[in-house]
Amino acid sequence: MNVLITGGLGFIGHWLIQEKPRHSGLNLIAMGTKPYQENQWDSIGYDYIIHLAPVPVDRVLECAKRCGATILLASSGGVYDRQPDDYFRMKKDDELKLLGSNLDVRITRIFTTCGAHMQWGRYAIGNFIMQASAGGPIQVQSHGVVVRSYMYGSDLAEWLWTILLHGDPGGIYNVGSDVPHSTAELAFEIANYFERPGVNLINPKPQINIIPKMQFEPRPFYVPDTSRAQELGLSIKVPFEEAIRRTVEDYRNEK
Repeated sequence: MNVLITGGLGFIGHWLIQEKPRHSGLNLIAMGTKPYQENQWDSIGYDYIIHLAPVPVDRVLECAKRCGATILLASSGGVYDRQPDDYFRMKKDDELKLLGSNLDVRITRIFTTCGAHMQWGRYAIGNFIMQASAGGPIQVQSHGVVVRSYMYGSDLAEWLWTILLHGDPGGIYNVGSDVPHSTAELAFEIANYFERPGVNLINPKPQINIIPKMQFEPRPFYVPDTSRAQELGLSIKVPFEEAIRRTVEDYRNEK
């Protein structure tokens, strides 16, 4: 069975390839955004399409109709924002197009993730790790009370594969950990990693600066309701502390 992964060279694609279900008979075709945009993939037949590329879903729809493929859309928890930006509005539009297409589709709304191959400077967790690795301090803004949850890449991949292969047609699934942690907790957990014997041989445990800087935060509480995913038997196998430890080590290995 052929599986096309559009945008498959990034963070999510890396984990999907690494954690492909064993003995599944799945042949993965991971394609970057540029070949996808240039339509370099439309001559092959696919059984499944996982759409990760940050571009509209129209070509995937055309291909799926021709192939009779099942589609999994990697959408975002950001579609729940009261005032979503252009990117999240595009994701919502893509969801509606798929759900109205009469094709076999699954929608996954992905929340905060972490692990190897993430864009380190884009998210708080990556910035905190980079600051700690440089000796600190870790700069925590918004009083440290913004709340997130953290799903490690291996759990993310298992959830996406399970939803693709066993989810309900037309189903919408939140994907992420349902255990909340403040940004201050995140910073302390990262700092504690560098206090472990043999980890930080040059610098002391990084200092944490809580900066009382008031700023607009579109989602001060960003934690999913995962009850529908739990119906498929899905759970978090890598708890918060272990996810942070592995992510710090992933960063150190990559850099």
